Amino acid sequence: MENRWEWLREGLDRQPGQVSCWYRNLTTGETFAWQEQTVHSSASIIKIYLMAFLFQKMAEGSLKPEQRIAFSTDQLAPSAGALSYLRDLRELSLRDLIELMIILSDNSATNILIDLAGMQEINQYLDRSLELKHTRLRRRMMDLEAAARGQDNTTSALETGLILERIRRGTLVSPEASREMLRILKNQQDDSLIPWFLGERWPEHTIAHKTGGLDGVVHDAAIVDIPSEPYILCFFGSQVSVPDYGRFIQDAAREIEDRRAK
Repeated sequence: MENRWEWLREGLDRQPGQVSCWYRNLTTGETFAWQEQTVHSSASIIKIYLMAFLFQKMAEGSLKPEQRIAFSTDQLAPSAGALSYLRDLRELSLRDLIELMIILSDNSATNILIDLAGMQEINQYLDRSLELKHTRLRRRMMDLEAAARGQDNTTSALETGLILERIRRGTLVSPEASREMLRILKNQQDDSLIPWFLGERWPEHTIAHKTGGLDGVVHDAAIVDIPSEPYILCFFGSQVSVPDYGRFIQDAAREIEDRRAK
């Protein structure tokens, strides 16, 4: 089994910067890990965890998916999304804000949801309910002043992969909540990394995933939800050349699928 993954181990070892990978076949249990506990700047991967927290609160009844959330212009963040460009819209449902946060990686929607939920409460959920060591929310999206002070949102490939596994197995929050989170992740609009080649092989909405990127940072965390052998695949990269490591992710994901299918 070790030799089966030697090509990927060697490829990851050649990458500059800090790179991580975590794979698990959910049918056979086969697992590959490379630097899976390295702590990375989470970039937009943190939005998966915020979604989980909000679904937990909806399950408890303290939030409702249809409730209307008002927001102001000072909550809007530049880049990555749509809300910053919709000048006349100042209220959306919780459900719609979650969808925008994931499928368009909308930073404004994310900040509105962070303000709604409360950063301390989110981190208590990550620590006490999910028992995560590496995943923390320390700043809002695009808060460059906080980032300059060293306040960064963090996670690891292992923790993200295990959260995705719980979503796919229906054990995160509840079976119903897990199914809805899976559906939302399958509507992700950025298919430039893990799904780049795999999208040619499987029907639309087969791959549930979330990307993340900053200067020198590129991640993708996916549930490849094929009928016979669904699997989790996470590639994280920090202090990397984003175009070069992005291409590596594309090629490695295709090679993993080719070898799995043989």
